[in-house]
This record gives sequence, C-alpha cells and structure tokens, in this order.
Amino acid sequence: MRSSYSLTILLLMVFTAIGCSDREQVQVERMNLVQGVYASGNVMPVEYYEVTSKVSGFVDSILVSVGDQVKIGTPLVKLQNQPNESSLQIAKNQLELAQQNAASDSDLMKQLTQQVENTQIVFKQDSVELERYRRLREDNIGSIQDLDRSQLRYQTSQNNYQISVSKLNETRIRLQIELDNARNNVLAQESMAGDYTILSAIDGKVYNIIPKEGELIAGSRLIMEIGANSRFESELQVDETDIVMVKAGQLVYYELDAIADTVLSGVVHLIYPRINTIERTAKVVASIDPGDYPLYPGMALEANIVIGEKENVLIIPVTYINEDNEVVLEDGSKKSVETGFRDLNYVEILSGLEEGDVVLKPES
Repeated sequence: MRSSYSLTILLLMVFTAIGCSDREQVQVERMNLVQGVYASGNVMPVEYYEVTSKVSGFVDSILVSVGDQVKIGTPLVKLQNQPNESSLQIAKNQLELAQQNAASDSDLMKQLTQQVENTQIVFKQDSVELERYRRLREDNIGSIQDLDRSQLRYQTSQNNYQISVSKLNETRIRLQIELDNARNNVLAQESMAGDYTILSAIDGKVYNIIPKEGELIAGSRLIMEIGANSRFESELQVDETDIVMVKAGQLVYYELDAIADTVLSGVVHLIYPRINTIERTAKVVASIDPGDYPLYPGMALEANIVIGEKENVLIIPVTYINEDNEVVLEDGSKKSVETGFRDLNYVEILSGLEEGDVVLKPES
C-alpha cells in the first residue's frame, strides 16, 4: 500500500477525450487536490454489538425477528440447558446440608459442645485435686510423687479442654464458611439461569439472527447482531505507515461499490492505539453521512482521510499510469514520470509531463 494518496475536490470535473482514435486518451490538466490517507473498510451501525450466551444450551424460542426494533431489556432469545437445572438443584441440596451442619443443634455441633463440657468437668476436677495435694504437701502430708501425678493429670486435662474448645470454634467457623459458600453457589446458579433469557443491551435494530429454534449452541457463540437503527459509522483499516498522520476530527470521503458515482463524507472520531500484527494496519472509526442513500451493515467502502490540501497541481487518471510510473504518449512511446499524491481516481504528476500533454490509456 502506498504511504499517501490524494482526493480530488472537484469531483465533477472530467477529462476531455482527444482525437478520433479508438484508444482512450486524455490531456494533462490542473486542479486542486486534497492530500489524504487511503483506507478501506465497512459500514457498521453505531453501537453495534454481537449477542452471545455465557452458557451453552438449546434454542427454546427466538423472541424477535430480523429488522425488529428493540429496546433495552427486550427479551431476544430463550435457551434451555438441562445440566444447569441439575447444577442448581445440586447447589440447593448442598446449601440445605450446610445449613443443617452449621446449626447449633446439629449432631456434629452437639457432639463437639458435649466434648467441651466433658473435658471442662475433668479439668475442674483435676484442678481441685491438684490444689488439695498442694495443701497436703504444705502440711507435710502425702508424697511428692502423688503431687507430681496430680500435676500431670491437671496439665493433661487442661490441654484436652483447650483442644476441645479450639476444635469447637474452628468447626463452627468452617461450617459457617461452607454455609456462605453454598449460599453464594446457589445465587450463582440462579443468576446463570437468568442468562437463558437473553435481553437486548441497547435501543436498536436486529440486523442478523444466526441459530434456529431447537439448535444446540455453545457458550460465547454468536446469536444475533444488533445496532442503532439508522445511524451508521465506518470501521476503517489504515496502513501502519499512514496512521501517524491520522487524527480525530479529520474529514473522510467515501466511495461505495453499492452506491455508484457518489461520494459520502464523515469525520474521524476514534483511532485504536494498536497495530494488527498480521495485516499491519490500525483500526479507525469514523462517522458517515448517508444522505438519502440506504446503508447496510457490512457494505464495503474505500476512503480517503483528508490530512492536507494542494492547489493547482497537474493530474491524470490513475488508469493512465502503470506500476513503473510510466505513461504512453500520443506517438505511442512510453515516458517515465514522477508522481505525488493519488486517490482512487487521479494521480499527481510532479515531473515528466506538462499541462495540455496528451497521454493514451495503456492497453490491458
């Protein structure tokens, strides 16, 4: 792709055919040119987005038709997914079990509470017993061995009591966490159930519906295409060598195959700050004024983004110059020329030709 091109402002000016030869020929003429950057792309509706599902399922019913006007929240399609219903029921069962386990009167909690009470009783008994042996030793009654054994029993029962209390607290916390997780899981499954009736995210128009009713679709698969009803924009691809010259607010002129002999206009309003590493292009979004012409999403177009203007330059149609920058003179000889900017129709001649010179159209 060339680094820059030009767009003729005088779109209605034509070249005069010379002579009676059956071979097309034109005169070199002067006119004002607008310096521009070439881009190609497609027409797209404003706010265009692709409707997808977060989950897989069967298309139970399609609730809109192609061409329908929709509002935000309008139901678009309803899906069925038996595995999700089963997952929701499993989640509810797990929540019920977690609620039972976390209850203060559950078998597990009663067992652990009883264990705390039992170890506490033993601990208190051993504490009293130890204090008794200490008083006896102060009165020189009883042996040191009896006191040591009492001290060991006390320490053991104290440890058992502390362990049972810790186990009760840890279990209570763990069961509460499991209960919270079970509740969240149920909420998540119920929320996913809502994904099976997919709603419109914008006020717009349905441009395409992909699946049929009864068809199984995978999660994230394209279901519909929706965009603004009558507002369009262009998505352009600009060569990486040109993108540095493109700025928001610049004028854009379009030619569409579907609308012959007509130039539409618009304005650049968004430049994506990255390069496609395969195509070596950057994405640019610009407005497009359709005038009285109907536009359809996906229409191919070619564009020139205006970056400057040149006045009174020599030009010839691009079809009159070959890839080696040569033209065919009136006598049939070839001559090399130096070219400047060009657009889809015309090319600037910097040197090699003069105004009024006649050139022939190369034979195909």
